[in-house]
Amino acid sequence: MLNVSSIRRQWSVIIALVVAAVLAVAPVNGSQAKTLQAGTTTFTNPLHMVAPGHGNGIVESCADPTVLHSQTPGDTYWYMYCTKDPLNGDDRDSSGNFIFHNISTHRSLDLVNWEYVGDAFATVPAPATSTAGLFAPEVIYRNNQYYLYFTVTDVAASVSGTADPNCNSDSAILGATSASPIGPWTVNTAPVIEPRYNGDPSKPFGQRDCNFFNDFDPDVITAEGQTYIYYGSYYGGIQLRPLSSDGFATDPATAVQITIPNRYEGAEVTHHNGYYYLYASATNCCNGPLTGYTVFAGRSTSPMGPFVDREGVGLTTGRVGGTPVLSMNGDQWVGPGHNTVFTDFAGKDWTIYHAVNRNDPYFTGSPGFTKRPALMDPIDYVNGFPAVRAGKWVSDTPISGPAAQPGEKSDYNPTYFKPDQPGALIPALSDSFNGNKLNMKQWTWVNNGTTALYNVSKGSFN
Repeated sequence: MLNVSSIRRQWSVIIALVVAAVLAVAPVNGSQAKTLQAGTTTFTNPLHMVAPGHGNGIVESCADPTVLHSQTPGDTYWYMYCTKDPLNGDDRDSSGNFIFHNISTHRSLDLVNWEYVGDAFATVPAPATSTAGLFAPEVIYRNNQYYLYFTVTDVAASVSGTADPNCNSDSAILGATSASPIGPWTVNTAPVIEPRYNGDPSKPFGQRDCNFFNDFDPDVITAEGQTYIYYGSYYGGIQLRPLSSDGFATDPATAVQITIPNRYEGAEVTHHNGYYYLYASATNCCNGPLTGYTVFAGRSTSPMGPFVDREGVGLTTGRVGGTPVLSMNGDQWVGPGHNTVFTDFAGKDWTIYHAVNRNDPYFTGSPGFTKRPALMDPIDYVNGFPAVRAGKWVSDTPISGPAAQPGEKSDYNPTYFKPDQPGALIPALSDSFNGNKLNMKQWTWVNNGTTALYNVSKGSFN
């Protein structure tokens, strides 16, 4: 079983320091951030993110990112939100403890250059416990206001019903609203997705074991007149529920299983050319230079699934399906995943995701505490399925950026990945096995082989 302390999030290695989160910067209004200019045409990963006055001034980690363009009249910025983490290795308080930012918020005019503008919350909101992680934010605009959905890794026992005073895995998903993309956010204290108990069913509320499914990674879409929330991780899998009209309530009885219980997390659902595409990440998110995170996809004609991959294999089958969308390609970036997808003003789909620089994987002075900076690449569609950079995956050289503002165009043109093809035959190094023995002018035994040990016939060697 995978759990939040062993694999899901790395900041738990220094959980004793999490109390420093109360020192995180509170939301600021937009006038306090200096104006950024649009017009960047090329960029090189990772995204350029700054946080003047915070540690070394560079945002070195923005895990589980989500992004949206402001819907406020006159506001032309894009906003990005990140999982609770320090901004960089030097982002510490006067005692030298890391400052954990409760969903750091950043803005950009060009989607390439970003500036930190504050945190969603100055302190961890109830009903989360004071040391809870705030993970995987999802921000949408609906009902003429902004909604922020986020994971809390540990809620009060009065919410989960556990009798275990040391239980810190009774996660839930909360929702908040604001008139502005940078807050202040008003939290609805009743969970949108409640802690889902999986322990001894004979134990009543208040006497429960510490055994709860992972309520991680919310993603919210509106499709066919209904708003849905996707959620879940390796313990329990990804599920879907319809959301209430006010965006704060769901019915457990309406839950639909979207993926197998132990394979995927980080759901992101988009619509393209008649299909709903589920992007989901798999394997370890945060294992330094050995991180193997990868994004897979399935598609469906319904937001409720079933989702199948390119081969027609379902994401709920035992031999689970999933078409690779984004993975490692041999450059310095490993573990790309937990992506968000957006469409630029030229109609092109892009994705922002986190990854790990295998040459610089950890926060300064904290080996094992993995940094996950934000990267961005275009999405192309190959035979009806998404493929980052047409199958080339993570970029580490300059590429053309997105059309971040109305009227702009991107110069990006995909070069589609082609699998290696057989080259010209080299007869001196080849053997068609047409005879009844090996051509010993071409073969050399390494273990004193004899003809009794092998057989050549009908074009095969055994």
